[in-house]
Amino acid sequence: MMSTDSAAIENRNKYETIRDRVVGDYLRKTPGSAQLHQQARTVLAGGVSGNLRYFSPYPLYTKSALGSRMTDVDGNDYIDSFSANGPLLLGHNHPALVEAVQASQELGALPLNPAIMVECAGLVQEIVPCAERVRFLNTGTEAVMTAVRIARAFTGKPGIVKFHGHYHGQDDQFLIGIDSSDALFSAGVAPEAPASIHLCRYLDLEQLESLLQGNGEIAAVIMDPAMHAGGLWGSDGEKLAALRQLTQQYGVLLIFDEVISGCRLAPGGAQQQFGVTPDMVTMAKALAAGEKLALVAGSREIMSVVDPLAEEGTPRVFQSGTVNDGPAALASACAALRTYRQLYQQGDYQRLEHRTGQIGQTLQEVFRSAGIACQVNHLASMLQIHLGGNELNFETAQGHDTQLLELFYLALINEGVMLSLPTSNHIYFSFAHSEQDFEIISNKIGEVFTRYGFDSLGNN
Repeated sequence: MMSTDSAAIENRNKYETIRDRVVGDYLRKTPGSAQLHQQARTVLAGGVSGNLRYFSPYPLYTKSALGSRMTDVDGNDYIDSFSANGPLLLGHNHPALVEAVQASQELGALPLNPAIMVECAGLVQEIVPCAERVRFLNTGTEAVMTAVRIARAFTGKPGIVKFHGHYHGQDDQFLIGIDSSDALFSAGVAPEAPASIHLCRYLDLEQLESLLQGNGEIAAVIMDPAMHAGGLWGSDGEKLAALRQLTQQYGVLLIFDEVISGCRLAPGGAQQQFGVTPDMVTMAKALAAGEKLALVAGSREIMSVVDPLAEEGTPRVFQSGTVNDGPAALASACAALRTYRQLYQQGDYQRLEHRTGQIGQTLQEVFRSAGIACQVNHLASMLQIHLGGNELNFETAQGHDTQLLELFYLALINEGVMLSLPTSNHIYFSFAHSEQDFEIISNKIGEVFTRYGFDSLGNN
């Protein structure tokens, strides 16, 4: 019988053999990206404009995209299921969006208060349950910063409850508790920045109630209904309803950070899907389906703190931005929102969720049949893969080695499937993915295991 140490060494040798083959094929397939990366590193830190876009041995560089497909600088085509980390729910260059953006060009880049801004806010008001009043911004980070500022001004209280495993953008105060620890997520964050942030286990209502009972200075509870950064552990409708009741009981605002779940779970986001209406919402990503736009919305009373015409005595919150209302982004959002509503009425949301679930089942079955413990989390059109156990939760999934999973994603890229970036583990399907796309992806998952020998790593 082989000793534990000998088995570990043999398994490591197998992994290194697989890695060399996968990386070798990637190097041969993408010489143009390799060359461009070297050039990019002379002008861009790391050769990219965001940490998430980099993966080893070097990232892909692309030149065109349409529908579910993307082409790199070497002319290789890929089925894109990373979807720019979520925004491309309609795929690349959807005709309705292209037409809307082109039509907006006659307005110029930044006219004063473009009329299309009113049209877009009206659509948001119709579709998103809590959106009595809207303000537009550029990014999800800005939207969260503004929502929290509004909540603090409206309540006159400084404290914000944040759940472990939830990501709320790049503001210093929220770069904490991304995993199950209280550690800061980034260097350069002042230790005192999260001083008014109170961490809590996600949907642990007993812990939350104890926190609210013991602290009368809590303005709001903020949450991502998808719990996407923590592993896509999702939400429970009954617990969300209980959370809504608890915040109301203690006079605390509830903010849904729907930067990711907005438009993706349903046109009106998680609040439409689960039937739970928060006090405020932030949205971005799929809102404009690829153009740069975000929003914060809430009740008329709460949003009055940014209303110049509010009655005397209302707290005055400053919120502005040079390109908050760019016509191209607003036009894209209008076209996207109308398209989402139509797709929802036609049952396409349910069909996309079903097809996404089938890919999740395929992934789980292929890994497990090879003796590799695996759990695939599925919510709407999103997936995340967790290796190292078959019945994991947020806490038990922490700290598992991701090398094998990253190599698997790179191997799929070699096969023309960008299921996710190797360093991301975020899988987003879109309405542009055809039945043929799903069939190809399903087949390539099995082929990759056989071709590279991933199945030889099982039961170790």
